[in-house]
Amino acid sequence: MSELKLRIATRKSALALAQTTMAADAIVATNAAAEPLTYELVSMTTEGDRRLDKSLASFGGKGVFIKELEIALLEGRADIAIHSLKDMPAEVLPEFKLAAVLKREDPRDAFLSRGGAAGIRFMDLSAGARVGTGSIRRVVQLEALRPDLEYVPIRGNIQTRIGKLAELDGVVLAAAGLKRMGLADQVTEYFSTEQMLPASGQGILAIETLADSDTCHPERSTMCEVEGSGAICNDLSQILARVNDVATFCIASAEMAYLKALNAGCQFPVASFAEFVDGGSNRIAQTLKIRGIYWDEKFNRLLRAETSGALDLNSADSVHQAKNLGVELARAIQKQL
Repeated sequence: MSELKLRIATRKSALALAQTTMAADAIVATNAAAEPLTYELVSMTTEGDRRLDKSLASFGGKGVFIKELEIALLEGRADIAIHSLKDMPAEVLPEFKLAAVLKREDPRDAFLSRGGAAGIRFMDLSAGARVGTGSIRRVVQLEALRPDLEYVPIRGNIQTRIGKLAELDGVVLAAAGLKRMGLADQVTEYFSTEQMLPASGQGILAIETLADSDTCHPERSTMCEVEGSGAICNDLSQILARVNDVATFCIASAEMAYLKALNAGCQFPVASFAEFVDGGSNRIAQTLKIRGIYWDEKFNRLLRAETSGALDLNSADSVHQAKNLGVELARAIQKQL
């Protein structure tokens, strides 16, 4: 059998290409002994990348960053797609599945002001200072910390947003993207998850495939090879399972289940953050804690809740258990409404 080439759909932005290459290299490395692989990036510009003059909530929400990549899967132009999990809707369409995730990068939000590490910290800004962010989730939490500041909507790639420091007193970005782009030296400070709950899925790279990706389709997939009169279907699920981080998959499942249960997307100031709190290297029966926020527009208040439960990461039921925790957290929020 010849060396397999994995075709990977990705956005064209510098961050997306860097993250996709990172994920692709990890897939190749973890499969080196079992399935010699190469890969090809199938890059494209999504609607979310093109329409930078409007807020995401005004023209479709999270799905605008992944629609074109999913079309590439459906049309057989790619075998997998790599996304930032926070860009994905809470519920994947039936034609697709979340096949694997990589270990979570730093999930926190970062504050950048002129001067980088030596710049003015967020709590030290003068009243009326202008801070840029493209996220209403961040705005409601920042306002809880500093209601005396002005929060300015910004969009664009990392470099564009950092460039806004020429006219703003600070900007808030995800730490994971900054670190993956080698820009951590631009950070003035990191918000703790107690100060600022990250977006659900923030810092997690997700690998999406067709729901029937393990059905042999030699006419559309490089994972299927024709030899003689028959076709050989290489097990894409097994290839991706080798790179999947089980603990992060459970975290992702809990956080996205919370969003799904609340029927919330990027147009809502809502977030969840899950983490294993037992410590140590024992991967059996660890405690997963998940915290959530939700903005109650009716009474103009930020609701908070948390819950936790034991998960056996060696159990086939661990993902289901994690999803149940996310649903339980959503119910705790709903009881406050």
